[in-house]
Amino acid sequence: MQQPNAFTSLRIVHIALLSGMTAFAIVAMTLVNTGFAAVVDDSTQRILQVVCILLSVLALFAGFKFFKKRILAARNHMEAGEKRMEMYRTACILWWAMIEGPGIVAGVAFVLSGNYAFFALAVFHILALLTFAPRKANIILFLNLSKEEVVRLEGGKYTKK
Repeated sequence: MQQPNAFTSLRIVHIALLSGMTAFAIVAMTLVNTGFAAVVDDSTQRILQVVCILLSVLALFAGFKFFKKRILAARNHMEAGEKRMEMYRTACILWWAMIEGPGIVAGVAFVLSGNYAFFALAVFHILALLTFAPRKANIILFLNLSKEEVVRLEGGKYTKK
């Protein structure tokens, strides 16, 4: 049985996360623009602003630090490319979750308050997630994959010529 293309699979996961976050932002904007009543007062809104900013900064900083550490571990791992790719996939999904989480919280705060600053923060997280899309060339470079490993990860069988 042929293995699925690991590069394409990772891209599909990324597109799904990005699409979900974008759809949520569109729904949030629609709710606010159709007059969905803001349910928080100014003091609560200030607290939400501080929470959203702190959550964004901490999640992005910690997430990137974790991602970088996991990528280096995967690169230096002596096992087959498939195992290194699995480690890379795990690191990516966790990194993307650290980007997406604060964006979703900002979207909820936007719906609750009607404050467009929260929407701008959610859009920032969507753009950050878009920026960190998986690229085959980068994955090959990051994981130091051989041609044989790339072919296997693409779902093919490598044959020496």
